[in-house]
Amino acid sequence: MGVEFYACDCCGDSRYEEYVDHCGSCGHRLGTCCVENDYIGSSYAYDYGVRFDGSEEQIEEYEIDPEDYEIDDIIKDSGIDPKYCPFCLGKVVAKEDLFDYLLKKYGLTFDEVKAEYLAQKGADRG
Repeated sequence: MGVEFYACDCCGDSRYEEYVDHCGSCGHRLGTCCVENDYIGSSYAYDYGVRFDGSEEQIEEYEIDPEDYEIDDIIKDSGIDPKYCPFCLGKVVAKEDLFDYLLKKYGLTFDEVKAEYLAQKGADRG
């Protein structure tokens, strides 16, 4: 049995699997080293999961049986709650997200930009 390491998309550090999880909203991998609003103070990513509030929205979104949860239980496999995510809170921006934003803003596709870049790179070697 091996130990799995995952990189935090925020700081880039690799950490043991129990210290890194994905954000349930944006999907970025986030280590507990970089969570925001850290009133929990835990090193384990699971502790930052979405907590069950009993709402119909959560029951539908996470497709859960409310009989399996008590109010304030962490919803299994919910990832890190977006309220702890620096990407969702606008404190950190990933280069990939900026790239996707610019493609959309200027009506471009990845393949178009890639072709232009490679053509320019070839012309520079000329």
